[in-house]
Amino acid sequence: MEYFSLFINQLLNYGNFKSSEIPRKYHRELLTEFSKIKNKDSVFIPSLIKLCKNTEGRLIIDDTNNPKYGLKNIARKMKNLKTSGYESGYKILLFLWQTDNHRIPIWFALWHKESPSLNELGLQGLRILRNTFKLNELGVTPATHLKPKVVLVDGFYSADKVVKRLTDYGWPLVERWRNNRKLDGLKIKQQIPRGFGDYQGYLQNGCKVKIFRNRFYIANRMLLSMKDAVKLYKKRWTIEETFKILKSQIGLNRCQQHSLQSQEIFLFLCLIAFFYLEKLKDYSIYKTRETVIFKQSLLIIQY
Repeated sequence: MEYFSLFINQLLNYGNFKSSEIPRKYHRELLTEFSKIKNKDSVFIPSLIKLCKNTEGRLIIDDTNNPKYGLKNIARKMKNLKTSGYESGYKILLFLWQTDNHRIPIWFALWHKESPSLNELGLQGLRILRNTFKLNELGVTPATHLKPKVVLVDGFYSADKVVKRLTDYGWPLVERWRNNRKLDGLKIKQQIPRGFGDYQGYLQNGCKVKIFRNRFYIANRMLLSMKDAVKLYKKRWTIEETFKILKSQIGLNRCQQHSLQSQEIFLFLCLIAFFYLEKLKDYSIYKTRETVIFKQSLLIIQY
C-alpha cells in the first residue's frame, strides 16, 4: 500500500511521476501487481470491480484519443472529431460503472497499431467481466454474475455481434445507430420513414431489437418506451465528462514514456487517482482537485 500511495501522490501533485524518485523496491512491486491484472490487451481493476458488485449501476462504454507522436512503433493515425484533422497516437477504450453517486472506472484497453479492432477489444472486455469476476467471492448465489442495470454504448460499438453478445448475457442495452444500419434487410430509415415511432425487427445474426426514430436509438428490450430509452441514453454523457477530468485535472496525456507497458501503468494510476477524487468530492470534483492533499489513510482502495 505504501508504494501505491507514493505513485499517486506524485501524480496528483505534479501531474506525472518519475520512477527515478521512487525506491526501486516500490517500483518493482508496482510492476508485479500490474502484471497480475493485465489480461492480453486489456486491464481490469479488481478492487474497483468488487465495489461495483455491492451497488447497482450502469455500464458505459466509450473511447477517447490520446495523441502520442513519440510512439512510432504502435501509434496509429486517428481522426480528431473536434478539428476534423488527424493525429498520431492510440485510443483509450474505457468501461465506466455509474451509480447514483459515483463513477467507477473498472476496465480499459489501448487501441493501437498492434491491437485488435475496437469492437474486438470491447467484446474481450465484456467476456472477461462476465465470466471471470463473478459474485461468488462475496457469498452471493453461485453462478451469479456482475450485471448492470443497462449498458450504454456509443454508436461506433453498434456492431451486430456486440448487440448479440449483450443480449445473450441478458444485459439491457441502449445505444445510438446510424440511419444506414439495416433491420430485417432494410435500412432503418426505411422502416420508420418519417416523424417519430418505433419498430421491432431482427439483425442478420437473428437478434431481436427495437428501434426508435428519435435520432434512431436501439434497445434489446421490447417493452422499453422511447421516452425511457432517450432518458437512459442521456446518462452516457457522464463518460465524456470523465475523460475531460482525466485529461484536465489528472494529466492523462502527460506520460512521456515510449514503452506500451509504461503507458498502461500510467493510465491505470490515473484511473485510481480519478476514483480517489470521486470518493472525496463534496459537490464538484474540480473543487476537490484544487484542495486535495493525498493521505494514505484516506485512500479507500485496499490491495
